[in-house]
Amino acid sequence: MFSRVLLSCLLATWVGCGKRSSATPAPPEPKGAAEETATAPPPDSTAPEPSPQVVVADEAQIAAALGELTQVVRRFGVEQRRVPKTLDELVTQGYLSRVPEPPAGKKFAINPKLEVYLADR
Repeated sequence: MFSRVLLSCLLATWVGCGKRSSATPAPPEPKGAAEETATAPPPDSTAPEPSPQVVVADEAQIAAALGELTQVVRRFGVEQRRVPKTLDELVTQGYLSRVPEPPAGKKFAINPKLEVYLADR
Protein backbone atom coordinates (compact mmCIF):
# COMPACT_ATOMS: atom_id res chain seq x y z
CA MET A 1 0.00 0.00 0.00
CA PHE A 2 2.78 2.43 0.98
CA SER A 3 4.70 1.67 -2.21
CA ARG A 4 1.65 2.53 -4.33
CA VAL A 5 1.20 5.87 -2.60
CA LEU A 6 4.89 6.62 -2.96
CA LEU A 7 4.83 5.66 -6.64
CA SER A 8 1.77 7.85 -7.22
CA CYS A 9 3.46 10.83 -5.55
CA LEU A 10 6.62 10.37 -7.58
CA LEU A 11 4.64 10.07 -10.81
CA ALA A 12 2.63 13.21 -10.01
CA THR A 13 5.83 15.11 -9.24
CA TRP A 14 7.50 13.93 -12.43
CA VAL A 15 4.49 14.89 -14.60
CA GLY A 16 4.07 18.24 -12.86
CA CYS A 17 7.71 19.24 -13.31
CA GLY A 18 7.51 19.44 -17.09
CA LYS A 19 9.61 22.06 -18.83
CA ARG A 20 7.63 25.21 -19.61
CA SER A 21 8.65 27.93 -22.01
CA SER A 22 8.85 31.43 -20.60
CA ALA A 23 7.59 33.77 -23.27
CA THR A 24 8.00 37.44 -22.45
CA PRO A 25 4.97 39.53 -23.34
CA ALA A 26 5.38 42.31 -25.86
CA PRO A 27 5.29 45.84 -24.47
CA PRO A 28 1.96 47.59 -25.04
CA GLU A 29 1.74 50.03 -27.92
CA PRO A 30 0.80 53.62 -27.28
CA LYS A 31 -2.87 54.23 -27.99
CA GLY A 32 -2.23 56.64 -30.85
CA ALA A 33 0.25 54.38 -32.69
CA ALA A 34 -2.28 51.71 -33.66
CA GLU A 35 -4.80 54.30 -34.83
CA GLU A 36 -2.26 56.03 -37.05
CA THR A 37 -1.21 52.88 -38.91
CA ALA A 38 -4.70 51.44 -39.35
CA THR A 39 -6.52 52.48 -42.48
CA ALA A 40 -10.28 52.44 -42.52
CA PRO A 41 -12.27 51.87 -45.72
CA PRO A 42 -14.03 54.92 -47.10
CA PRO A 43 -17.53 55.36 -45.63
CA ASP A 44 -19.22 54.98 -49.03
CA SER A 45 -17.54 51.64 -49.72
CA THR A 46 -19.96 48.83 -50.66
CA ALA A 47 -17.54 46.00 -49.90
CA PRO A 48 -18.78 43.68 -47.14
CA GLU A 49 -16.86 43.74 -43.89
CA PRO A 50 -14.73 40.63 -43.31
CA SER A 51 -15.97 38.28 -40.64
CA PRO A 52 -13.75 38.24 -37.56
CA GLN A 53 -11.49 35.21 -37.44
CA VAL A 54 -8.89 34.13 -34.96
CA VAL A 55 -5.54 34.23 -36.74
CA VAL A 56 -2.65 32.58 -34.97
CA ALA A 57 0.27 34.89 -35.76
CA ASP A 58 3.44 34.17 -33.84
CA GLU A 59 5.09 31.11 -32.36
CA ALA A 60 3.97 31.84 -28.80
CA GLN A 61 0.33 32.06 -29.91
CA ILE A 62 0.71 28.87 -31.96
CA ALA A 63 2.21 27.03 -28.98
CA ALA A 64 -0.56 28.30 -26.69
CA ALA A 65 -3.28 27.28 -29.17
CA LEU A 66 -1.75 23.82 -29.63
CA GLY A 67 -1.53 23.37 -25.86
CA GLU A 68 -5.15 24.39 -25.30
CA LEU A 69 -6.40 22.21 -28.15
CA THR A 70 -4.39 19.25 -26.85
CA GLN A 71 -5.98 19.64 -23.41
CA VAL A 72 -9.47 19.66 -24.95
CA VAL A 73 -8.66 16.60 -27.08
CA ARG A 74 -7.35 14.76 -24.03
CA ARG A 75 -10.46 15.60 -22.02
CA PHE A 76 -12.59 14.31 -24.90
CA GLY A 77 -10.45 11.15 -25.03
CA VAL A 78 -10.87 10.48 -21.32
CA GLU A 79 -14.61 11.11 -21.34
CA GLN A 80 -15.43 9.41 -24.66
CA ARG A 81 -12.65 6.78 -24.54
CA ARG A 82 -11.58 7.39 -28.12
CA VAL A 83 -9.59 9.82 -30.26
CA PRO A 84 -11.75 12.42 -32.04
CA LYS A 85 -11.64 12.19 -35.84
CA THR A 86 -11.32 15.98 -36.29
CA LEU A 87 -11.40 19.13 -34.23
CA ASP A 88 -14.79 19.88 -35.78
CA GLU A 89 -16.12 16.89 -33.84
CA LEU A 90 -15.08 18.68 -30.64
CA VAL A 91 -17.21 21.66 -31.68
CA THR A 92 -20.28 19.52 -32.44
CA GLN A 93 -19.88 17.66 -29.11
CA GLY A 94 -19.63 20.98 -27.19
CA TYR A 95 -15.99 20.70 -26.11
CA LEU A 96 -14.98 23.76 -28.18
CA SER A 97 -16.95 26.82 -29.25
CA ARG A 98 -15.00 27.02 -32.53
CA VAL A 99 -11.79 25.76 -34.11
CA PRO A 100 -9.11 28.49 -34.36
CA GLU A 101 -7.62 29.33 -37.74
CA PRO A 102 -4.29 27.58 -38.31
CA PRO A 103 -1.34 29.44 -39.85
CA ALA A 104 -1.29 29.77 -43.63
CA GLY A 105 -0.52 26.49 -45.42
CA LYS A 106 -1.03 24.41 -42.26
CA LYS A 107 -3.85 22.51 -40.62
CA PHE A 108 -4.45 21.16 -37.14
CA ALA A 109 -4.19 17.38 -36.81
CA ILE A 110 -4.54 14.92 -33.94
CA ASN A 111 -2.12 12.04 -33.35
CA PRO A 112 -2.96 8.76 -31.52
CA LYS A 113 -1.31 10.11 -28.35
CA LEU A 114 -4.10 12.73 -28.16
CA GLU A 115 -1.77 15.59 -29.12
CA VAL A 116 -2.70 18.36 -31.55
CA TYR A 117 0.02 19.39 -34.00
CA LEU A 118 0.41 21.40 -37.20
CA ALA A 119 0.52 19.45 -40.44
CA ASP A 120 1.00 20.62 -44.02
CA ARG A 121 -2.17 20.96 -46.04
